[in-house]
This record gives sequence, C-alpha cells and structure tokens, in this order.
Amino acid sequence: MNPTITITTLGTSHGSHTATRFNSSTLFEVGNDLYLIDAGAPVEGLLIRAGKDISAIKAVFLTHMHNDHVGGLPGLIKQLIKEGRDGQHTDIYLPEECAGDGLEAWLKAQRLAWPTPLIDLHITREGSVYADDKLAVSAQPTRHLLQENGEPGSFCYVLTVDGKTIVYSGDLTADFSDFPWQAGALPCDLCITEATHYPIEKALPILADAPIRRLIFNHIGDNWHGGGEAELIEHISCLPYPCEIAEDGSTFYI
Repeated sequence: MNPTITITTLGTSHGSHTATRFNSSTLFEVGNDLYLIDAGAPVEGLLIRAGKDISAIKAVFLTHMHNDHVGGLPGLIKQLIKEGRDGQHTDIYLPEECAGDGLEAWLKAQRLAWPTPLIDLHITREGSVYADDKLAVSAQPTRHLLQENGEPGSFCYVLTVDGKTIVYSGDLTADFSDFPWQAGALPCDLCITEATHYPIEKALPILADAPIRRLIFNHIGDNWHGGGEAELIEHISCLPYPCEIAEDGSTFYI
C-alpha cells in the first residue's frame, strides 16, 4: 500500500543554525501537492536542492513569528512569484495580524511584484484553518508566544489526510503544559514535536499518557546535538510507541 503522505524535515535546528541543522521547516507531500509548516531559512534553497517543485506548494502554515520559523518566507515568496505558472496558487497562514503588514512592506522593499494573484495571506485562528480535496488543517493555540494584547501568537496544527491525523506541536512552554495531546482525532497517527524549550523529564510523563501512535522530535536543542543525541534516545526509550529524532533531510512516510 502506498503511503498517504510523505514528510521531509528540511530544517530541524533550534533558534539558530548549527553546523548540521538549519532553521525550522517541514514539508508535507500528498500526491503532487506540497504543504509547508514553518519557513525558517534557507527553506527555498533546501526545497530546490531536494528537487521539489516549489510551484506545487498549496499552503504554508506558520506556527509563530520567531525568525527561526519565518526567516526564509520572503525568499520562498520570491521563488513562488518567479516560478509562477498557470493555475498556481499558494495560501500563507500567519499567526498574527501585524505579521501581514510587516511582511508586505519587506516584500515591497525588495522590489518584488507584490501583491500577486499567486499568493493570498491569511491569519490563523483557532479551529478549522484550511481544507482542499486532499488535506484539512485546524489550529490550536499554544503558550509559547503571546501577542501584546494577550491573544495567542503561537499555534499547533492538526493535519488530516485520508483518515490519518498528524499533530504538529510547534514550539511549547518551558513546563510542556501546553503540549496539544488533546488536539484532533484521538489517537493521532503521528505527532511531531520540538525538543528545545523544556526539560525532557517534564515532558516524559505527559508524552507517556498521550494517545500517540508514533512520535518524531524536531527543533533539536543544543544539548541533544552530537553525543547528546544518545542521551535523548535513552530518555525517550521509555515511551510506549516508536520515537525518532529528525535530522535535516529526513523523510518519513505514513
């Protein structure tokens, strides 16, 4: 049986690039259609190196506005415009209202052809966000980042494809209390969560009780790089389902 979805972790670092990991971006392929969660630099270059058709990106979902998750977005938009083809269209979901004004000003400052009918900007709200004939996406707020008005500035995304559910947590709080274990249909077939902003000892009891069939860690903290990876593997070996640590360019199938 062919997989329903192919996932490539393009960039898996924490807040800064490292010698082996770039900033956060994850590609989801459903048939010939592409979707991105986060667009940390150098996302468009990584897509090109991986031989992906950038014009096939139907939607981009940003978890929050920290640079390591959005820094590659202007370059990605430039490439989408440059490769513009008949029938091409991309929806980009921003987690804050103010992000749209800043992004549009920066695009215009770079002399890009903006606005363009190729791309629409939207603001992520809790609940249903996006749906097409292959994939549906909903959002749940986390507490990693709050806006000045107290509204959520960070989100988890739940993807549903052909009856399968993927929970992408985004960045979380230091006590892991906003891990979205209750998001979407239960249990989820796959959860992708970060490994930077909390002590792993805090997370393990919550993860052990979560209705997850498979777990992938990305957004890997410095303490888990190099020789630290073996220590992380030892910690998560107690969890009652398969766990993996993503690297840049890792590919997973569901």
